[in-house]
Amino acid sequence: MKLLELCLSQGFGGLELYAEKVVRYFHNRGLLSVTVVRKESLLDTRLTEADIPHIYSKVINQYFPLFAAWRLAKLCITKKITTIHIHSRKDFPLAVFTKLLCQHPVRLVYTRQMALTRSKNNIYHRFLYRYVDCYLTITKNLENEAKLYLPLTPNKIHVLYYGVPEKHQTEKVSCINYFSEHQLEEEVFTVALFGRIEYGKGQHLLVEAISTLVSEGKNIQGAIIGHVMDQTYFEELKATVANDGIKKSIRFCGFHSDPTTIMECFDVVVLASYAETFGLVLPEAMRAGTAVIGTNSGGVPEIIQDKVTGLLFKPGNAAELASCLRKLMDNSELRKQIAHQGKVFADKNFSEETHFAKLNKYLTGNC
Repeated sequence: MKLLELCLSQGFGGLELYAEKVVRYFHNRGLLSVTVVRKESLLDTRLTEADIPHIYSKVINQYFPLFAAWRLAKLCITKKITTIHIHSRKDFPLAVFTKLLCQHPVRLVYTRQMALTRSKNNIYHRFLYRYVDCYLTITKNLENEAKLYLPLTPNKIHVLYYGVPEKHQTEKVSCINYFSEHQLEEEVFTVALFGRIEYGKGQHLLVEAISTLVSEGKNIQGAIIGHVMDQTYFEELKATVANDGIKKSIRFCGFHSDPTTIMECFDVVVLASYAETFGLVLPEAMRAGTAVIGTNSGGVPEIIQDKVTGLLFKPGNAAELASCLRKLMDNSELRKQIAHQGKVFADKNFSEETHFAKLNKYLTGNC
């Protein structure tokens, strides 16, 4: 296989981080021929820091990117590329026209990570999807959407869950240092929420839930970890914390470059997003041996079996989230049991080793 990884997205989310992970994996094994990104994007920055070679492309006309496709096709011919792998819907037309302009057969594999909400059965999309060799979805829920909305035969659509690396035990000193740095108390029940700070990620729900539990006399604190994407929302969060008198119970810890190294420091990890296609933070926490709580929407119920591998609550319902936290605070044996069963389930279903073995199979032609 001679692989071309294409991701021109300028975002800072899971899609881009997954693309980076794939690039790193195949680069380290000598299977990656070309990586194409957008200049001054997150991928550009991170691949430069890792000293991984990559080139730039820019599309002027997203729907008919003929000039950009011609340039990529020339590169594919020179490098004898056998497979183009894409992640973003905006790169889809570019990949198709690149494939058409090549002088030799090239497979097109599309990893879809975002929800599908409407039919793609018009003439233009039927033309594009004709050239897809393999369409990978990150959940069964998304697989069902693809079969419902896309002009693809079912045999081309496959579920491939995200993979999480095996967790090596965090040194206790790392947790002590992290708690000290962010003024978290070691002996207090601690809940973490990892994610970009914006309304859709639901940090306000955790703040409200903790405020409720503090008012009941519960000894609990929360760590909100992630980039500030919406400054107005962030200021509103801080104002709520101040007004509710829970400044000592909520810490805004900023971005952490490798969350898996600190996940086992917490008693619970919460995913409070209103809609999450997958929710990678959950299997990461589960493989670290930490109990999880997530919203009952999107792909999350495929990760959390309620009251077995974690707890589920209704999206947007802070009272239900408070109830879930109360259960795990009041019953340490239940929390340990859920954490254990979650780890067993995640080790089996979301291992990085299994993920890349399957991805390699799909990229090389078994789809």
